Amino acid sequence: MKSVSVIIPVFNNQETLERAVLSVIEVAVVSEVIIVVDGSEDDSPYVAKELAEKYKKIKIVFHPNNQNKGASASRNLGLSHTSSDWIQFLDADDELIIGKIEEQIKLVTSETAFVVGNSIHVFPDSKKHYRKSDKEVWKGLIRSKLGDTCSNLWNKKFLLMVGGWNENLSSSQEYNLMFRLLAVNPIVVFDERYLTLIYKTENSISTLPGKQKLRSINWLQLRDRIREHLVKNQQFSPLYKYYWSGAVGLFCDQNKIDMPIQVNNSFYNIYRLQISIKIKIYNLINFNS
Repeated sequence: MKSVSVIIPVFNNQETLERAVLSVIEVAVVSEVIIVVDGSEDDSPYVAKELAEKYKKIKIVFHPNNQNKGASASRNLGLSHTSSDWIQFLDADDELIIGKIEEQIKLVTSETAFVVGNSIHVFPDSKKHYRKSDKEVWKGLIRSKLGDTCSNLWNKKFLLMVGGWNENLSSSQEYNLMFRLLAVNPIVVFDERYLTLIYKTENSISTLPGKQKLRSINWLQLRDRIREHLVKNQQFSPLYKYYWSGAVGLFCDQNKIDMPIQVNNSFYNIYRLQISIKIKIYNLINFNS
């Protein structure tokens, strides 16, 4: 029987940790919940201890000297303590909806790199955005529409094969990981349901001005690697070039960055028009509803 290890990195999440744990602890296929305390300065370790005393599935691990090493290092540490073949990463301020893990584990084989899931992003004003993934793998990867850390379900075998999370990155970590996984094994399956709640905050790396430049560099460098991989493997078709030029061009335009010379301006202009029309239709539908 397939089983799943849940890894929850914790950094100053005393208010939300229990919610995250309760969303997975009773799932039958979950063999263990590994809470990685990432140098928390609040009462998160005490909350974790209380939960571990109540639920036998919970294990608590710490970095040496209780250091704060970041989410990627914490996920890697948790991964090194897992016993199941399938991994559910869960941020301590997010939660899973009933059925997420149970249904996704039914979709996989031993050769599936990961399951791509959809998510619901919940904003501070309680507005929700339903984040739908693209069912064409490389197109989805290029456009950042291939699920995310918590909505996906991961095959431990392939995570270990690529060396886990890149601990040197401060952004684009999940898509960097997905790229490296797809480079060795492009077999994924898709779950079209929305069974992951991602709670967005105003102080994320994408909104902090001081981090914006580094975020942009990481994003563009990854798209460069994706393009190089597709070119090398003779997969950079006109359709991929269209989406690559469109996504990269739009990102540079929105962030006021000079576009790489590889961007095809004609493709970018068509893509920008296409996105503009989609946004207008979406707003029209929502306004009338």
